[in-house]
Amino acid sequence: MALFLRNATIEDAQDVFNWRNDPDTRANSFNKDEIDLESHMLWFGKRLGRENTLMYILMNGNKKTGNIRIDIEGTTGEISYMIAPEARGKGYGKKILALLEKTLSETPAGERITVLKGSVLKGNKASCKCFIANGYTQSEEEDSYCFTKEI
Repeated sequence: MALFLRNATIEDAQDVFNWRNDPDTRANSFNKDEIDLESHMLWFGKRLGRENTLMYILMNGNKKTGNIRIDIEGTTGEISYMIAPEARGKGYGKKILALLEKTLSETPAGERITVLKGSVLKGNKASCKCFIANGYTQSEEEDSYCFTKEI
C-alpha cells in the first residue's frame, strides 16, 4: 500500500486522542498525564487553526497509521509525532520523518523552515533510531536528546 501524509482535520481528533493516551505513548512523552477528551478537542481545534502549526496524518492506503506535527518558530520547525499502537515496530517512525521532509518541500510553509528539530526522552530508543536513520544530528540535554537537521 502507498504511504503518504495528508493534512489533519478535526475528524482525526479522536484517533490522535486515542494514540496520545496509549500507555506506551505516555511513557515516551514529556507529559505523561492522561488527557481528557474535552481538553484534547479544544487543543486540537486550536492547533488546526494556527498559522505556524502544520499537522498531518500518516496514511497507509486508507488506514490512519500515525500523526506528525510541526510547530514553526522563525525558520525552525519543531517535530512531534506518534505512530498508532497497532503499527509500531514496523518502520513507520523512519518513514513518517522522511515523508515530512518531502511534504514540506512541496508546501509554502515548508519554504520558511531551514532546520527541523525533535526532542526525545533518553529512554525512547525507537524514536532516537528514527531520527538518526533520517540524518539528524544528536545532542544531549539533561533528560533528553535533541535531534536537528538542516533542510
